[in-house]
Amino acid sequence: MVSIPFYFGETIVIYAVLLIFHNLTRWLVLAVGLWVTAQLWLGWRTGRAWQAADRTGLRVFAWAISIQCILGLGMYLLPNTFVNASLNALDLAVIMKNSVLRFFVLEHPLQMFIAIGISHWCNWYLKRIQPDTLRLKRGALIMTTVMLIILTGIPWPFLYLARPWVRLPI
Repeated sequence: MVSIPFYFGETIVIYAVLLIFHNLTRWLVLAVGLWVTAQLWLGWRTGRAWQAADRTGLRVFAWAISIQCILGLGMYLLPNTFVNASLNALDLAVIMKNSVLRFFVLEHPLQMFIAIGISHWCNWYLKRIQPDTLRLKRGALIMTTVMLIILTGIPWPFLYLARPWVRLPI
């Protein structure tokens, strides 16, 4: 068992608020991402033209995932929290051997940064593609990739990480 000097001090309230909003924003990101992905697939498969709603959906998704990133970075960088204490107290080799520490210190942030980068690139890239069928096809494939990265990077309650579906201050 790895022992980490873990003291929240004054940061416990800030951390708790960030954690609650990070958890709730996850559902916004998933809902918007799945809706945008489904709309792009539907548009591609039915052969419809690119619509303003497709562009708007991609923008809303990029904003939602960016807000999620800011909340996550706040938790990650806040002093005397789980990740920060782990990084300060443990060697990287110890972190890599512990699956829970490795997930929260390395895997989760890396997967989400990749998803954020691809989603913003997707917004830029899809503006420049013609015809609409190719734009919808590539958008659907890119968003499917982004959603798979996100879905595999979330600490679901049915995984070994066992985080709750929703965190509320109750």
